[in-house]
Amino acid sequence: MKQQTYKTNNRTKMMEYLKSNQNRTVSVKDIDAHMRSLDCPVNMTTIYRYLDKLEREGVVMRYADEHGEKATYQLTEREHHCDSHLHLKCVDCGSVIHLDCHFMDEIAGHIANDHGFRLQCRNSVIYGLCQKCQKGEQKI
Repeated sequence: MKQQTYKTNNRTKMMEYLKSNQNRTVSVKDIDAHMRSLDCPVNMTTIYRYLDKLEREGVVMRYADEHGEKATYQLTEREHHCDSHLHLKCVDCGSVIHLDCHFMDEIAGHIANDHGFRLQCRNSVIYGLCQKCQKGEQKI
């Protein structure tokens, strides 16, 4: 028997938040704060369960933060093919850049040929500073 999926008002609002932040990652705390700002508080367990469901469905990607202490999430767009490229994440603003270019073939080939290692790109992140944040850093 197929499990029924429920589309609640809270889930709709959480999805709207993920869509409005699809160029960066968000944490469960970010979603919780957003829901509270809408006067729609949601149990943290409910948020985690919904994000787990979305991850299983391939709708969101889960990333460990740069310290490996907590997870952050990003709405994925199917055309990005996140299994075949690395991701660059800004440690300042949280934006994620998909490294979906010819360089991926070069780096994957080098790693396979010279190191005997096959990359697993899904959820793989290289941390640094995006151009915008680098420019802001120079003003200080």
